[in-house]
Amino acid sequence: MSVLSRYFSPSDLEEIKSAVGEAESKTSAEIVPFFAESSHHYREWAWFGAFLMGGLTGISFYTAQKTYGLVWGNESMFAVLSVWAGAIFGLGLFFLFPKLRILLAPKNSKQYFVELRAKEAFLDEEVFRTKNRTGILIYISLFEHFVRVYPDKEIARVVPKSEWNEAVRLIIEGMKSGKKKQGIVASILFCGDLLKKYNIHAEKDDKNEISNEFRDGGKLM
Repeated sequence: MSVLSRYFSPSDLEEIKSAVGEAESKTSAEIVPFFAESSHHYREWAWFGAFLMGGLTGISFYTAQKTYGLVWGNESMFAVLSVWAGAIFGLGLFFLFPKLRILLAPKNSKQYFVELRAKEAFLDEEVFRTKNRTGILIYISLFEHFVRVYPDKEIARVVPKSEWNEAVRLIIEGMKSGKKKQGIVASILFCGDLLKKYNIHAEKDDKNEISNEFRDGGKLM
């Protein structure tokens, strides 16, 4: 099962594709929506989770021993065993449940991986291969709750960076309210209107240089 099919129905995907076509009819730009379940696997944070769980079980054992005297003799050995047992349990827990790993990752780390993956997607999808360098990538990273809009250089030259904030907000609000498809469609249509506002009009001989399909970023976790 593809990542997209887990979160969107066939009719949702068709509606998003149609929104791209409608937005592009107003402009010479090529809009590429890209959906990633996550931008990184964050497995390195499973080890941090193991460290936390080991410390937690060690502290719990120490507190219980001092309070209730659970064991007699060899307290040091049981303390060490409790730390190791907690660490092994924590490692397994955080490896099995990716969303827990993301909770451990600091915001700046998540931002770094989203930015990196979005730039890779821009290159992989060849958003730059338009006649007038008027491609736009709308990158959505679900688990991190981040959205990035990357316009190619000709659009970036004309449209102020702050203007894309509304496109980002529409998608994030849609995600929060459980209306992912509606938020993405609204964002794509907004991009079309914004480009028209800045006079990036469709040319007479304008061709659809990049497919309108919603891109599947695959599963990283």
